[in-house]
Amino acid sequence: MEKKGLTKKQFWIQMAMVIFWELYAAYWIISGIIDKSTIQWIAGAVFGLLYIAFAIYLIYQRKRYPIEDAQLDKQVGENFKTGMTGMGIVLGFITAAFLIAFGLAMLLK
Repeated sequence: MEKKGLTKKQFWIQMAMVIFWELYAAYWIISGIIDKSTIQWIAGAVFGLLYIAFAIYLIYQRKRYPIEDAQLDKQVGENFKTGMTGMGIVLGFITAAFLIAFGLAMLLK
């Protein structure tokens, strides 16, 4: 099996995702403790542990198989920006559709 490395930008994009999901897991844990929901805080702890393992793997992959390619890094950055722009447009359309739907529902009520 061929080991693929990570560029610096790929690593940080992936780590940003890990940080986001770790915060979400912390929210699950805190919310589960406050609501006295054992299943929720256990699920949050498991979710958090899985993403900690993923972060360790990303660090290992970056240290063991680094890729230093400026052109690939630039392409990764452009692909990320394009993806985020597309996601923003789709979420904008969905938000606008919900606002129109709820606005019409309130007007026709």
